[in-house]
Amino acid sequence: MSTKKLITYTRLLNDIYCQPRDIDNQEVIQLLRQAEVIPQRLLPFKGAVHVIDYTQRRHLGLSGQIKNMMGFDPRDVIENGLDYVIDIFQKDDFKIYNETVFSQVTDFLKKTPQKEHNEYFFSYTYRLRKATGKWANIFQQCNYITDPKTNLPLYCIGLIADISPLKKDNSMIFCIDKKGSEFGLLNHKNILINHYYPDPEESRLSRREREILGRLSEGLSSKQIAHKLYLSESTIINHRKNILRKTNAKNVAELIRYAIENGLV
Repeated sequence: MSTKKLITYTRLLNDIYCQPRDIDNQEVIQLLRQAEVIPQRLLPFKGAVHVIDYTQRRHLGLSGQIKNMMGFDPRDVIENGLDYVIDIFQKDDFKIYNETVFSQVTDFLKKTPQKEHNEYFFSYTYRLRKATGKWANIFQQCNYITDPKTNLPLYCIGLIADISPLKKDNSMIFCIDKKGSEFGLLNHKNILINHYYPDPEESRLSRREREILGRLSEGLSSKQIAHKLYLSESTIINHRKNILRKTNAKNVAELIRYAIENGLV
């Protein structure tokens, strides 16, 4: 029985790399033009728009506040290719992005008709090292142009922003959203949201969370658990949300299955 081979970020870069050539893809040219005209006032915090050519392992364009955000000259990023970015990627975050997150991206794209790929946004958080040596919490949202034969990414246009003022923990968040309508900028339908923890301590359930998980496995409601533990119902609901986030479970049924498989109940 054959084992499914995961398509990691580094594997994709190695597999599709080819000799430099002139850009003749009209979609890519359009992406470059879009990146050039995005008003800087629309970028949240310190942000930038980038266009990546995976076949050349490089950025085709950068528009925005890269210098102010990271302390690097955008020309260095473009001239030194994607290895420059991989080098400043926090190593534990990159391991998760490379082996888990990007594999989910390619798996989703391969299962989705290629003509529908432009309807989806892929969002991530991760840490990059600034020129000062300090870490920045980065939010990235991107859209892919894919190979019609393999459904795998060839190009990417993405928004990146430093969200350090908002995000203080080291967890990574990965989302897939589908566009709601052409003019509904925020009218997106969430398809997937997963949380990952480079620091395993952040993903461990607390004693109280394990206690509540045990009560859920007994079939008790939040109101019933609150009554037994002498807590407010809203406190139990918040604990449930944290447990779902830490386990990447979508509902209580998935949560109980996770608890059984991991010997928590």
